[in-house]
Amino acid sequence: MRVKKFTGKTIQEAVENLRQEFGRDAVILHTAQKRAWLWGRMGPKRYEVLGAFDPNYRAEGKNKNNSAERSRAAQAPGGEDSRPDPAWSQAVQSLCNRLIGADMPKDLAVQLLKEVLKGLPKEDWNEQAKLWQRLQEVTAQRIQTAEPWEFGGEQKVVALIGPTGVGKTTTIAKLAANFSLIAQRKVGLITVDTYRIAAVEQLKTYAEIMGLPLHVAYSPRELQEGLAKLKDRDLVLIDTAGRSQNNQLHMGELKHFFKDLEAEIHLVISATTKARDVDEIISVFGQLPIDRLIITKLDETSAYGVLLHTCQRAQVPIAFVTTGQGVPEDIEVADGARIAQLILGDT
Repeated sequence: MRVKKFTGKTIQEAVENLRQEFGRDAVILHTAQKRAWLWGRMGPKRYEVLGAFDPNYRAEGKNKNNSAERSRAAQAPGGEDSRPDPAWSQAVQSLCNRLIGADMPKDLAVQLLKEVLKGLPKEDWNEQAKLWQRLQEVTAQRIQTAEPWEFGGEQKVVALIGPTGVGKTTTIAKLAANFSLIAQRKVGLITVDTYRIAAVEQLKTYAEIMGLPLHVAYSPRELQEGLAKLKDRDLVLIDTAGRSQNNQLHMGELKHFFKDLEAEIHLVISATTKARDVDEIISVFGQLPIDRLIITKLDETSAYGVLLHTCQRAQVPIAFVTTGQGVPEDIEVADGARIAQLILGDT
């Protein structure tokens, strides 16, 4: 097993450096963002990726585990539909490998390609351009997106929930800035994230800069009081503390806050989340009625296959995606065709 640290000006550059040396079979063990001190001053950001590669994996591992892999494929979600067809052309198999290399779960990649082939005559199965065009269409069709809010006189109350570290507070600030400063709507903020003093202070700073009212709620009653104080606002955005999907106590507290609240709930998930963790997050946070998804940190990964998996599992549309830390610029209304392009990459 070889383990090595790779660096880059962006996380994508660091990951690409890893893949150039170790190949697609490398495993990312850890990522970090750091700043160096140069001549007594803070230098530019650098990204580090710690990767591992077993040179014996290709030579022995794949052949050795061939039968086990076939068994797992047969038992994957979707059953027989998730098993590759042995009659697939080389072009189709190449596309399948590419999707899996982009962090798309194998069963989903196979299902996607079987849907592609249903819409093409068999003589086109070796036509890379036709396969690619059809794959783009099918992928975009599977991605549900939501239009931005329309304000018809009724107040819109929106709560952001999700695991720790996905950027909920920064996303709240981006939404608030866009709707108050650009769309010219009256926006109010509430935070129930009283676990982290820094998070409250961060949102207070944003609120002061934008001239927006902020209410801090320590209980469900204070949350209702905050909403009453902000009843003149077109849009009220509610920030919540990050909860681990493994902590049922924290989830119970979150459910208690929103038990009697009429709000549109957005589940925030990072694009860097592994497929298995996506399943757990959606299962646990789905105890609340999830209305929309927000996908964050598109800038922190170069493999987007998990986005389609997230859409499939959540069964709700994506409302927004974020592409960096900048407020208010690094947020976009979700677009199915663009997300499909990210997932598939360039031809």
